[in-house]
Amino acid sequence: MGNALPIGEKMSYLAIKIGAWAISGLAAFVLLWDASAPPERKLQPGEQISTVLNSVVPPTIALTPIPTTTAAPKGCAAYVADAISAGWPADQAPTLARVMFRESRCDPLAFNRQDSNNGSRGLMQINGVHKNWLMDTGYINSLDDLFNPDINLRAALHLWHMVGWSAWSATHG
Repeated sequence: MGNALPIGEKMSYLAIKIGAWAISGLAAFVLLWDASAPPERKLQPGEQISTVLNSVVPPTIALTPIPTTTAAPKGCAAYVADAISAGWPADQAPTLARVMFRESRCDPLAFNRQDSNNGSRGLMQINGVHKNWLMDTGYINSLDDLFNPDINLRAALHLWHMVGWSAWSATHG
């Protein structure tokens, strides 16, 4: 009996065997229990589910909506269509799309604080250097108005009429 295990190792081995047997039996019991349950009813097309949500917010906290200044971002093509509706020439659409994507990734809330003169804002990344004439002509009341896509596109159109594409580095090279 040279291969016999000492008594301590036999007990550990036995405990492992009993544990594995118990877990296997429990798993089989759970599987059989679930199998005996009646099947859940499947939803039919057009059928809705009603769910009641219980709040976990203490009633003493007053929740106020966060104000938003712009709608959810659309996408480059939708903003180019908006630009054409705002007066941009249709033949400029390919360049407009390229500049808009390069400057802001078509994000109306894009802000580059590294640009000079209080940064560049919005879809067309209009620089703060244009603040005075934009305010004098009534396009904006503050630089933050340039985060509104409609205002940004109209201001960019006015800038484009004045200097062409030279105002945007995305058109250089």
